[in-house]
Amino acid sequence: MTRNPFGGYVPDVTVAGSPPGPRRARARWPTGLGLVLPSLIFVSAFMVYPVANLVYLSFHEYSPLRSSETTFAGLANYSWLVSSDLVRQSVWVTVVFTVVSVTIEMVVGLALAALMAKLVIETRSSAGRLLTKVLNSAFILPFATPAIVGAIAWKILLHPQFGPIDAALHSDIAWFAQFPLASVIVADAWKTTPFVLFLLFAAILSISPEQYEAARLDGANTWQEFRYLTLPLILPVVAVTAAFRAVDAFTKIFDTVFVTTGGGPGTDTLVFPLLIWKTAFDFLNFGHASALAIVAVLISAALGAAVLAIRRISPA
Repeated sequence: MTRNPFGGYVPDVTVAGSPPGPRRARARWPTGLGLVLPSLIFVSAFMVYPVANLVYLSFHEYSPLRSSETTFAGLANYSWLVSSDLVRQSVWVTVVFTVVSVTIEMVVGLALAALMAKLVIETRSSAGRLLTKVLNSAFILPFATPAIVGAIAWKILLHPQFGPIDAALHSDIAWFAQFPLASVIVADAWKTTPFVLFLLFAAILSISPEQYEAARLDGANTWQEFRYLTLPLILPVVAVTAAFRAVDAFTKIFDTVFVTTGGGPGTDTLVFPLLIWKTAFDFLNFGHASALAIVAVLISAALGAAVLAIRRISPA
């Protein structure tokens, strides 16, 4: 009961849909904890424990070929990481790969998204709508293809003896041997450009058609519409997409390189994730590999924080 300021008491009324009071919230927390407990156990088992074990191994020396026991190494693994020419070369290769691949994806994806959006907005015939559906289906195929399958397909396409690209060029260029990093970048950009394309395509379609009509009434041509209307309005989506792709390209590019070049020739395509794998399973030095993996986790966290920061400062 609540005291009425004009005298007497009135019963408490709870409005439907209003948030529960503190007492009801405290009474419900065991139920909420019980509902999320399986997820917490799953995350702890498959994420927290492996990361904790990774941190532990990064401060120890463990190589199954020499001994089955781990010995404390302090910061020796991290000292090796800082002083190793191989690590510096791998980081440089990964940075070049990330910058060039993401740039290609963003430029090509933005251009295709703008053309497709213009086709959708201005097409009124059934044939035009059918063409749009066919293009959507064609563009999604590379992204839907498993990375291993796509890498094998590119090895066949760029094969110097029976590859159709060399046959069309009347050449016998061994692309993955003579231009390894460029070939890997093309294969990766082919697979991930549709991801960028459809995100930007959706962003462009969210712009009100009346704004384009007003721009045309003011005498704007197609390029001016894109430059002064479309691009400024979708710039936050462009920034977040580019940052997200940079995180993904730097920390997860493994399968395409592993299948096509294996990191070679030499160290020309030895990207950072592949270096971690080789250090652990080729050289069987799990201490060094764990230190490399910790650095990869920190880089991924920093890039992820950058994505969130870009998203927060971007205008709505």
